Parts: sequence; C-alpha cells; structure tokens
Amino acid sequence: MPETLFLSLQYANVILLQGEGQHGEDSDQIPGENGMIYIPGDTHGDFARFSTKRLRRTGMELTKEDYIIICGDFGLCWAKDKTFEYHCKNFAEKPYTILWVQGNHENYDMIGEYPLEEWHGGKARHIIRDKVILLERGQVFEIDGKTFFTFGGASSHDIQGGILDRQTVDFAEQKRRADRNYLPYRILQESWWPQELPTEGELQEGLRNLERYHYEVDYVITHCCASTLQDRINAGTGRSCAPDLLTDYLGSLEQKLHYRHWYFGHYHRDCQPDDKHTLVYYAILPLEQKESAVAVPVPGQMGGETDHGKG
Repeated sequence: MPETLFLSLQYANVILLQGEGQHGEDSDQIPGENGMIYIPGDTHGDFARFSTKRLRRTGMELTKEDYIIICGDFGLCWAKDKTFEYHCKNFAEKPYTILWVQGNHENYDMIGEYPLEEWHGGKARHIIRDKVILLERGQVFEIDGKTFFTFGGASSHDIQGGILDRQTVDFAEQKRRADRNYLPYRILQESWWPQELPTEGELQEGLRNLERYHYEVDYVITHCCASTLQDRINAGTGRSCAPDLLTDYLGSLEQKLHYRHWYFGHYHRDCQPDDKHTLVYYAILPLEQKESAVAVPVPGQMGGETDHGKG
C-alpha cells in the first residue's frame, strides 16, 4: 500500500506526550471532565500491558477518574476458571475503569449471563462491579462530556479448518484433517460463537440510537471496520477479509454519521489509515492525541506499523 494512504503510527504499548506526563498541566490531550480516556486494541486475555509497573514505566499514572476503552477481543470472559477469578480480583483492585466492546473471540454465552443495565445513557453489562463494563452494540454513551457510539463484533478469519461441532458424528475426523493440514479451526460453543455477528435487532437499535443524536457523535468504538476500509488495510499484505453484514453496516454508517474519530481493532496492527480512523493493537492511545505523540518502539520491532496476524 502506498505510504500516502497508510500513515504508520509505529506505536507500542503506549503513546507518550512530549514534555509533561500524562496528567501534566501542559498536556495537549483532551481530558474528560474528571480524568483521561485511553484506547487500546485487542488483548486476547493478555493483560500484562495494564500492570501498574508497566504503565508507570511509560509515564502513565492512572487514577479512579480514568477510563480505558478496549476495541474488542478483551478475552476476560472466556471460561469461569481460576484464571478468570485471578483477573477479576486483579481488575477489582485497579483504580481505573475498563470499558470494552465485543470482539469475535469472546465467550458470548458467558457474557450473556451478566444482566443488561443502563449506564451513561446506553446498555451495558457490569462484569466486575464498576471496574470492568461491557458496552453493548448499537449504543450511544455519554462519558466525561463526550458521546461514544459503540458496536462490537466481527467475523472470525482464523477458521480455515472450519467451525467444528462436537455433536456431529465426524467431529474427530474433521479435527484430525485440520490438524494434519495445519489449518486453524474453532469449536462451536467452546472457541467460537455465532453471536460474533449482530442480529438484525441490534443493527436496527444502533440506527434508532443514532437518530436520537441526529447521527452526530464524538467518537466511534468498534472491533472491525467498514468493508472498503478493511480492503485498504489489507491491500498489499497478502491477507483478505470478506465483507459481511457488519462491515457493510459500518460502511453505510460512514455515509451519514458525523464523528470526530473512529477507533477499531481486530486486524492486529497499529496504524492510522487516514485522519479520521485509527486501528489499534498494542497501542494504548490517549483519546484523540496523535499529532504531538512520540512513539515508543515495540520490543523486537524495528519501526513501521506493528503487524501480528489475523483477528
């Protein structure tokens, strides 16, 4: 892809401001009324980047007024085991609040066990009290004086070996075939859930909520992006992602939605395809802070956009 179309951010775990620290008086960031908002990408259950020690090494001192909004594939809700209990206890002790939208690698059955509640103007699910909150699809939230339209979900692309069902008579043979050919596969209700894509009701709810705001919000947070932008991101990489009902839906929103910036994950790289969109993966970005940012290299990376496989 021509460099003029793809502005590499060369981000690592966090973007630092020039001069003052993240809460310094001279910061050019756009803080909320009470704190800061940061945007990271997919974590897939690896939460090391949120450790207090690592954040402090990059100059971040998060407080109880701060939010982290994850662009899908958070990975906390996967299984109710000791690992889940450990992370719940850990996040409950953090001063900041984590918000997230669904990705395609989530246990949707587990998520559905948490009740829907009204939170900051939209529907949400409190996973860990007021510390970890899922922002549901098609909602508009008012957070620190800003409006956020959220729409999680995406199609899985790591299913060349198929979506296998243990209830079928040939499950063992299908699994052996995929393993023999080194093809990635997912297992129904164990590592893949059909709820990764929205229902028609969720799509329509999103439109109704945007109509209430006259199709004007400050920020959009999704996991995947519009079909045309998806094609641009993948151009020249040897990868392709077929359009689906969600990427087409997001594309239709691009035609009539007015917003300041759109953040998304899913494609496992950190880059800015244009001045209205930012794809995040390893990065933890201060909201709308790009111009005066200084990139911190990812260990093992030699510059350029980070790229770590398919979502």
